Amino acid sequence: MSYIILEYPALVYKNKNDMFVANCITKKLVGYGKNEKAAVKNLENILNQRETDFPVRVKPVYKFLSQLCSN
Repeated sequence: MSYIILEYPALVYKNKNDMFVANCITKKLVGYGKNEKAAVKNLENILNQRETDFPVRVKPVYKFLSQLCSN
């Protein structure tokens, strides 16, 4: 028996108000928090409310894909 978990990448960064943002570009959703963990957890909660078939996890990403390829 296999267990399916959906994973979505989210760009994590700090905005100008010293809040952390987890931005899921594929679903166009954003989670905010006082630290990185809280922002990712808030985004996971939002995604789990929308996706009812499978549990959802957020994979934090700290650079854009174009920046990862150039380094």
